[in-house]
Amino acid sequence: MVRGTHTEVRTGEVELRIAPATDGSPGYVVHLSAQDRPPISADLGPLEETGELTKVLEHGADEDEREQAGEHLYLALLGGALAQEWMSVAAEGPPRRVSLEVEPPELRTLPWELLRHQGRWLWRRPEAVWRRGCAAASQAAAVPSSLLGPLRVLVVICTPPHDDRLLAEQELATISGALERSPGRTYLDVLDAPADAAVLAERIDKLRPHVVHYIGHGMPRAGRGSPVLVFTPAEAGPSGPDTWELEAEAIADLTLWKPLLVVLNACHSGRADPADWVGGMAQAFLDAGARAVVSMQDDIASQCAVTFSHTFYEALGADRPVDEAVAAARSELARRAPRSGVWALPVLLTCGDPQSVLPIAFAPPPTASVQDILRCKQYVDLGRFVGRADERRQAWWALDNPGQSADGTDRPVLVISGHSQANFARTGKSWLTNWCLITWFLRGHRVVSVNLAKRPAPSAQAGDTNVYTKHKDWLTTLRLIRQEATSPEQLCPLPAQAFGEFNAVVNHLVEAPVLPNGTLEPADDEGRRFNDEIGDPYDRRKERIVSAFLQALQKASDGRPLVVALDHTESIMQGAFTQVLYRWLVRPIAYGQAPPLRLILVAPDSWVGPTLPETDSHMITRVRVGDFDSAQFMRLARLYGSRLGVPTDDTVVKALEGIHQALDQHFSVELFAQLAGILPQWGAADLQEAWR
Repeated sequence: MVRGTHTEVRTGEVELRIAPATDGSPGYVVHLSAQDRPPISADLGPLEETGELTKVLEHGADEDEREQAGEHLYLALLGGALAQEWMSVAAEGPPRRVSLEVEPPELRTLPWELLRHQGRWLWRRPEAVWRRGCAAASQAAAVPSSLLGPLRVLVVICTPPHDDRLLAEQELATISGALERSPGRTYLDVLDAPADAAVLAERIDKLRPHVVHYIGHGMPRAGRGSPVLVFTPAEAGPSGPDTWELEAEAIADLTLWKPLLVVLNACHSGRADPADWVGGMAQAFLDAGARAVVSMQDDIASQCAVTFSHTFYEALGADRPVDEAVAAARSELARRAPRSGVWALPVLLTCGDPQSVLPIAFAPPPTASVQDILRCKQYVDLGRFVGRADERRQAWWALDNPGQSADGTDRPVLVISGHSQANFARTGKSWLTNWCLITWFLRGHRVVSVNLAKRPAPSAQAGDTNVYTKHKDWLTTLRLIRQEATSPEQLCPLPAQAFGEFNAVVNHLVEAPVLPNGTLEPADDEGRRFNDEIGDPYDRRKERIVSAFLQALQKASDGRPLVVALDHTESIMQGAFTQVLYRWLVRPIAYGQAPPLRLILVAPDSWVGPTLPETDSHMITRVRVGDFDSAQFMRLARLYGSRLGVPTDDTVVKALEGIHQALDQHFSVELFAQLAGILPQWGAADLQEAWR
């Protein structure tokens, strides 16, 4: 017996490691470590005909061959001297995590996921969650115990959208449906058929995703080592598609940013000989800094790849660790395709604890909880917000990721504007604003959403003269912001008492030239209108009132970033905005003179253009949304149907294609509102007729 080294064993963890024998013999040694037990080692059993073992997952192999291979692998790994020790460990009670680390490269290609004993597949038994482990040098660095969400996922589609060999669009839709039904928790972006490695690297470094998911083909390199990922750019050269390959050797230097999890949902097209995918591409991603890699150890049918992704990301979206997510996907594959062996194709390779692979956490403000989202319809409905990936990232990072601007300047004011090329009524500005608000809320910011198109509540004081008009003056605007900010319907309602001093200042200055000496006692707003006819100059009174309002917001923030979104800013009279609110509310926030306040102005381009001065544009981030290009319709419609839980079968797809053909060059978010009423109510056969 040859005793090897062993790593620290975590609670409930069993570690199995296959290593070359250290006594000079050509064999291998298995090391078994478990909690509260001394490590034990034994010679690995016979593994003759390893080439035949690798073929049992190929198309054409039958279940009997897989069962025999699984029993043979079990006897080699856990039979003999380790049998009694393993049975004792396994009987201690579920649930347990089992890590199998295979050091010899020649043994990594074996289908260890088929381990079988006493008529049962070990990797599918509920009492243990299995994975393959490895020791990567990159993991020596300190691993953060938690990372503030949302979970950032980049899906890389390696072939053009018209490649029918892959169900890439269906897989993308199922990933979106699994992850994005819970608003604000995830950010999903897509990269279609990158032209070269530089384009791929640029997108990864720009987005900094936690997860990179590849959909495509893998190819062996005969006699040249591990397989490669094959990319076919969407734009073909003069002689046809100009494919390029991503080799394992290039991964270490591919990007500055290192994703935590890499998913290689790629079949091995044209695989002539067994290829060491696990020890090649997967190991290369781990060596480059990933904490876990999921790959396929043989060809996987596209529909099975879709099934795997759906279940895997549903589990991740429910905050389950990555090993449990893969186990859930195995079970679903076994249920959907019994006696096919497809469930054994996914390989999970990790460095360290699988629970720390994606330690995504959320930190809503202390006075609120994540569950509060469910009582606010404007946020619950965000599960139907599709597209706008670039705009989401730009807007979210504008106020919550200092240093992302070209000059590294923190810009606390964001303008979200829109323009419809086809004169549609809506462009989705409010959807984008609400998505950002819920994202900032989950990251610990206080958020306030103000619809300036609302009618202000009448004053409780006798003789109220607050006459409602469609276009509001500056003081009516401040009062409406206060009204909405303190409403219990807000996710983070601000305390009404924070505005007591502001109310007292307003009560005095609306009809007086100056404030009296001394401190004003907090009061209720008497609701009187501002008298422009007194005082010299009267602008000093306006400045003092707006300054008091800023101080009230700062007080209410309680030291945390406070994001105030003013939707329908065009409801403010242009002169009232430019001469008062911009000068003493917007500009001080933009220049960082009112920390920790953040401000969003939401309005059409037609209002923003002539209203906001160009002199301060360098201090304000602007994000624009418009119509969708009709070429985006099919993908967005699939995503939308997936969010609604409507399966997009062939009949539905055919009907959607009919709608697509009837579209003009552009379409708006209003189309999705109409689809929401069609997809769930009518069957697929009635969809096109209902649309008409």
